[in-house]
Amino acid sequence: MKIRIRGNSIRYRLDKTDLELLQNVGKVESITHIGAGTLHFCIRGKDITDPIIKMEQDGVHLLLPLPQLDTWYPPDQVGFELTLPNHDGSELKILVEKDFKCLTDRNEDDSQSFDNPMAGKNC
Repeated sequence: MKIRIRGNSIRYRLDKTDLELLQNVGKVESITHIGAGTLHFCIRGKDITDPIIKMEQDGVHLLLPLPQLDTWYPPDQVGFELTLPNHDGSELKILVEKDFKCLTDRNEDDSQSFDNPMAGKNC
């Protein structure tokens, strides 16, 4: 899982392995070790009606309604966007999407990424 944080937005990009875990196990997570601590991100499917995001001691937990995830799993669905209220009145924008293979070589392992629909097309 790739995570990008920018201002009041979080973008999650899930590859095939991540999506399989989320679909079959009900959760996918990413842990980064920083010094003696860890930073933990988790997406979990739950039997709830509305998405919830919460920050705990060591990380961020995104809980998503199972029906919302079910509509996202088919191959033709790329992603979805959420806007969740913060306690201070601001909003947090969340984008959850499938991770596509890069169109140019970046010396990264993207063997588990989804085929890029723009591959072989002229921009």
